[in-house]
Amino acid sequence: MESFCRRCGCTSSHYNRSRMMYVCDMCGTPVRESGNDQALMQFDRTFATASEHLEAGNWDQAISLISPLTSQYPTEKKLYVVILRAATQDFSDFEMQNEIRKNSASDAWDKLIRLRGVTPAMREYRKRGYEIKRDYFLDRKFSMMLWLFAASFCSFVAGILGKQGHYFWMVLFVLGFGGSLYMTFKCRPIYILKQLLKKAPDYNSNPFK
Repeated sequence: MESFCRRCGCTSSHYNRSRMMYVCDMCGTPVRESGNDQALMQFDRTFATASEHLEAGNWDQAISLISPLTSQYPTEKKLYVVILRAATQDFSDFEMQNEIRKNSASDAWDKLIRLRGVTPAMREYRKRGYEIKRDYFLDRKFSMMLWLFAASFCSFVAGILGKQGHYFWMVLFVLGFGGSLYMTFKCRPIYILKQLLKKAPDYNSNPFK
């Protein structure tokens, strides 16, 4: 088969089965065929359009354009990066309430781990998500401690009022004690403490699992 090598000028090439491409007979440089050029051109155009949708904040359109390309180019890291950026709204959505986007983000993250393509932006997103979650549980812990303090205060005052014979007010503070204790347990103290005692995760790990 004749084709032109841009490196050495050789006009002959052959199909290399191990590399799955046509290469120059003289130097082994991959030789582009017209069909491959068309495919690469289409890839670049689709990727450029998806990137424009990404910049415009059209998250679902970017995902729908890029997703089919992953079947044709399964090891192309930048495709999964675009899907991940779109699914997370450019690494700004930490709640991920949209299950479809969450699944897309999880799959893209796993692919990038396998392809060793985890980026600094991904690690920063993982770290920030962990910090937001930790701050949430710290706030829950503070609320729990306030209710626990209120329960202790009501119990203490109810004891004093009982000794002094002020039974009506004693009953009110006993009710306050019960209500405060209920709110303390409603905060799920054991769960909160378990979450706060967890070590910081590996920031390369998938945050959607």
